[in-house]
Amino acid sequence: MTAVDRAAWHAELASLRAMGYSYLDFLTGVDRLDHVEVLAHVVAPDGLGRRRAATQIPISDARLASISDLYPAAAWHERETAEMFGIGFDGHPDPRRLLLRHESPVPPLRKACALRARVETPWPGAVDAEGGRRPRRAQLPPGVQASWMSEGGR
Repeated sequence: MTAVDRAAWHAELASLRAMGYSYLDFLTGVDRLDHVEVLAHVVAPDGLGRRRAATQIPISDARLASISDLYPAAAWHERETAEMFGIGFDGHPDPRRLLLRHESPVPPLRKACALRARVETPWPGAVDAEGGRRPRRAQLPPGVQASWMSEGGR
């Protein structure tokens, strides 16, 4: 995998394209809590193999140059990554929303996003208190932070 500086993202992918890696397999993001890592996987159809490029985007300035002019398939992948991880792609030809109907305060694939089903669904451990038995220590559902419960979740 090639680690790429954010400022050199477009130039690095242009270089890979010029070397024969003309097929974009996928582009996505990975939330690393303090930054989002953007990954691109490109393939050379004539047998050179495949390459991955990755760059780190700080949460405070979530912008990256679009590579849709190099790889037309990137247009869809960038729209999805923008919506799911909150990254803006500078120079994207069609930045419309792709999947979600409304703007959420935190993009849904970021780890800081509270999943509504986890917060609103009663936790099975609550049954112990209702059945007349001595209640166990209260536990939160897996993946739910205590602060989410006090922010209007239940």
